[in-house]
Amino acid sequence: MSQFKIHGETDVGLVRENNEDCIDWFLSNETDSALAIVADGVGGYAGGEIASRLAIEHTRKTVCRTINKDSRTWSTESARMVWRVMDAVADANQAIYSVRSKNPEIGRMGTTLVLALAHEENLCIAHIGDSRCYRFREGKLQQITLDHSMAQELCGTGIAGRNMAYRNVLTRTLGVERCVEPEVTMQATAVNDVYLLCSDGLSSYVEDEELSNILNETIDLSITVKKLIQAANMAGGQDNISIILIQRIS
Repeated sequence: MSQFKIHGETDVGLVRENNEDCIDWFLSNETDSALAIVADGVGGYAGGEIASRLAIEHTRKTVCRTINKDSRTWSTESARMVWRVMDAVADANQAIYSVRSKNPEIGRMGTTLVLALAHEENLCIAHIGDSRCYRFREGKLQQITLDHSMAQELCGTGIAGRNMAYRNVLTRTLGVERCVEPEVTMQATAVNDVYLLCSDGLSSYVEDEELSNILNETIDLSITVKKLIQAANMAGGQDNISIILIQRIS
């Protein structure tokens, strides 16, 4: 039995007609590993939807192949987790870039990405763009990733606060350039930790305090995900909303 539980959902929201977000997850009892991926497509309906789907397909395929191949070494050589995750992101970036290059009629095409790979006590997180990962531990919520956005870069200057247009300007996106470097961090997990991966359809509209209160209400991941989506929709539902929760249970 795995020491992790995982659940995720994606919702179109209340304003947009199409869902350009894409999510997937994988749980392996055999290797005691869990994988969660959230991608938020950018560039309009056609390009954004294709980019997020390709990101999910290629990262999952590469990571799952890796889990079966060498996860037994990760507990003593955690750097291998980082390398494999970076390989997966590179594969996804190349796949999107190739489709974009060969199909100029699609126009702008890219996606954000946040990925969490858990194995035993270790958790490797990679992200590009403004899709986020949070950790909820002992009643306290902490944002693990920092957005690759103009608003984040201008944080503290007061400029971003005066101009809401900066909120949606990304400084790093998957699939736009031939090469892209994800930001990767390693976390040591603890029993009962919950990791929240989400698109900005949640994080841009629901304050951290409300996120924390919802995460504290129940240990049922499916109920918690539904409550988080409901909160984003009650805040206007102006964007697609995607959420995956990973909990370490033992």
